[in-house]
Amino acid sequence: MKKTKTVKKTPAVTKKPAPAAEQTLVVFLLDRTGSMENVRQETISGFNTYRTDLLKKPDSKHITFYFAQFDTQSLDVIHDCIPLADVVPLSMDTYIPRAMTPLYDSIGKTIRAIEEKAKGSKVLFVTLTDGNENASREWTSASIKTLIKHKEDADKWTFAYIGVGQEAWAQNEQLAAGTQGASNVLRATRGANTQAAYGHMAKATMMRTSTKGGQCISACFAGVQLDQEDEH
Repeated sequence: MKKTKTVKKTPAVTKKPAPAAEQTLVVFLLDRTGSMENVRQETISGFNTYRTDLLKKPDSKHITFYFAQFDTQSLDVIHDCIPLADVVPLSMDTYIPRAMTPLYDSIGKTIRAIEEKAKGSKVLFVTLTDGNENASREWTSASIKTLIKHKEDADKWTFAYIGVGQEAWAQNEQLAAGTQGASNVLRATRGANTQAAYGHMAKATMMRTSTKGGQCISACFAGVQLDQEDEH
């Protein structure tokens, strides 16, 4: 009688699923006040280039986008936490400068609007303005800075600022001073320089996307001296 061979079964190996990629929420708050008329075309083309540059990156599929425009007439949410690929380019019909600059109110209201939606995501909060605060009624310099510091410390949000012109440079530096984003202030001059700022912002956005959650980025624009470019 032949002996029956005993075949040992190899235990099945259960592959652990790859960890889900961290989502990055980019919040872009754009000044739409009257003085931005001087850089209207550069703002439109710059924003569209920023969008296109991001879409070329493989990690862009992990970016959701919240986009709002502000002035004293309204704070309008154009895109409310949608995939980057669904963001619609700006045009002369969708970006029309007007009115005055409630900068603090716009930042404060936007932070409050996205707090719940931002849970579980890395956050990059970008503000672009060309002038001084002159119309807020609910938030002050002190109270908005306290809120920003709280979001940095408690939720590890990264804040970045683009200022167009010297008034905006001073405004943004004052707003960022004493926070973890104190170095995340990009100076732009009017003209082609404004559009160039969006290229640097795209790099900063991908930096935020590639870093682990649980930390702020405090050097978004390291080495950039945009205020000295394109001046002559």
